[in-house]
Amino acid sequence: MLIPLGHEKTSVRRLPWVTFVVMGLCLLTFLFTHPGEQSRMEHAYEDLGEAFEYFGEHPYLEMDPRLEDVLTQEFGSEGATSLIQMMRQSGPMPPDNQDLLQREQETLDGLVDAFSSTVDDSPLRILGVVPADISLPTFISYQFAHVGWGHLLGNLFILFLAGPFIEDVWGRPLYAAFYLTAGIVAALMFVARYPAFDGPLVGASGAIAGVMGAFLVRYWNTKIKFFYWIFFFMVGTFEAPAWLMLPLWFLKELTFAQAMDTVAPGEGGGGVAFWAHVWGFVFGVAVAVAIAYFRIEERWINRSIESKVTLVENTAIEEAAKLAEGGDRDSAKTALMRELGTQPENVDAAVLLWNLCFQDGDVSSSMPHMLSAIRRAARKGDGQFVTTHWLEVLDSGHEVDIDPALGARIAEMLRNESRIDPATVTVDMAARRVDASTPAGVVLRLARLAVELGSEQAAALAAAALADPDLPPEARDELEPIGSDFVSSEDGEGTSEDTEESEVDEPIVHSVVARSVIPRRLDGQTLEVELDGKRHAIDLATVQVIAVCGITRAAEKPVVLVDLLLDSPWGDRPNLRVVRMTSNTFDPRQLVGGDDPMVAFQVLLDRLFEVSEAVPLPDPDAARGKPFRSFSTVDAYEKEVLDIG
Repeated sequence: MLIPLGHEKTSVRRLPWVTFVVMGLCLLTFLFTHPGEQSRMEHAYEDLGEAFEYFGEHPYLEMDPRLEDVLTQEFGSEGATSLIQMMRQSGPMPPDNQDLLQREQETLDGLVDAFSSTVDDSPLRILGVVPADISLPTFISYQFAHVGWGHLLGNLFILFLAGPFIEDVWGRPLYAAFYLTAGIVAALMFVARYPAFDGPLVGASGAIAGVMGAFLVRYWNTKIKFFYWIFFFMVGTFEAPAWLMLPLWFLKELTFAQAMDTVAPGEGGGGVAFWAHVWGFVFGVAVAVAIAYFRIEERWINRSIESKVTLVENTAIEEAAKLAEGGDRDSAKTALMRELGTQPENVDAAVLLWNLCFQDGDVSSSMPHMLSAIRRAARKGDGQFVTTHWLEVLDSGHEVDIDPALGARIAEMLRNESRIDPATVTVDMAARRVDASTPAGVVLRLARLAVELGSEQAAALAAAALADPDLPPEARDELEPIGSDFVSSEDGEGTSEDTEESEVDEPIVHSVVARSVIPRRLDGQTLEVELDGKRHAIDLATVQVIAVCGITRAAEKPVVLVDLLLDSPWGDRPNLRVVRMTSNTFDPRQLVGGDDPMVAFQVLLDRLFEVSEAVPLPDPDAARGKPFRSFSTVDAYEKEVLDIG
């Protein structure tokens, strides 16, 4: 037994939607047809058994050609003829009464008709290609029908191994047309080989054989991993290149096809459509050779795909990983640095470079790339990536110069995961970079974090925030006593009574102070909104949290609610200041441009998160509409997402 497990190609540039759709259609078709097919075939075999039993009791009757076909498929033409002759010779003589003889013949014909009707109404026969009864639509439908679970899962597994990679390099339209055409060609050649065959041809294997042929040409040197099992005691795996294994598979199919034609001529391969596999593979090889010869990928396909890439092809990562595994770590690092020089957003390259340098004890060359990757992850709200790799940055012992805005965002993520010590260290590191050019909103966020975490930089950060003449009055009222409290505690002026009271923390019950506004203009880091007919400017750096959800109101059109929280729900401020916007009160195209309002709304959300670096709620995906979380009322949203009450 030889089973393919996978191959060394592991990445594609875009999600292989055509392959996934084909697999889904095959599965749905099977789930729709298989239960009824099993029951129908059981009835058909019962009818067939009754017909043969009746003929055995009345062998002098004329045998319907349909019964002869069944015997021929089972025993071959000579075997079927010999069996019928033996039954006639050993059976009773026909009755003298012609009326009785006619009734017996009608009974046999009726049993055969019942069997034939059950078979003709079979879903597989309706969807499959029947060479003796051609129907053009079945040349498409047969590719999605399968006989059993083994037939289905085997085909889908092979398609999953090869299909996404051909779809990736040929593009979705060409790949879809190629896949269906390969299936049609395979069926046409099967029909040409067995024109009188009366059974249905079903299954995706002809089209998949075409994909395998294309894979051979396009990825001829790719190593494929196989599992082998011989005589119950020889078990293991091995790797071999596509140029060796796929032609061997083709030769096996060709040999079996010719052998079956010799053993049982005209019977469609004895249950396996070997010739469909052969011609599907040949078609795939021919198309792939033509595409390579005329350089169709380079001239037309690549340019179109690259403009729509959603996943990064990490060939450089694979090569660097192989170098590292082989012990040539310096060459691996050089290759990764070269990749990051041309593709600075390749997060996988940054992570692998960081891991190699971290293991070698010198992260200086990889630190800028890791900080860049952490910044992008923070903007996307990927807290797990940020905290995991930032803790490694801290453990490296390397002196890090971190931007205050990024430091505030990382510290908030660490605080949310109850990692108090590293969050405090991060605030202290960010505080060293605070100067007159640091946005007031960032300073305010750092000051609040410092107070909450007990950082030694709290007083200095509070003083820096208070130095801003445009600091909102409520923020000034909040920071002035905090700053004086920290100064007093450092001077040792606190009383024992104060200390005892500070040890008793009352649980904070939050409430929302929401102001419904209409956004009018987004300019850099400032969002201009209209409130009660007046314009106000919001510094997005002061926004700590952005919460987004859908509100499904009874008998009204649903709306998307966007809350900009100037206070975090997990902080110690009881009244959360919220700037609230709803999708039914403004046109996002006036803020970010574009023609499609839905696309413009998505762009607006991305811009708000990118500029503010705020925490996304309920979670990073839901806050960006992938999809939005829905609530029946605003109160329900505030209770669950903002933890109000």
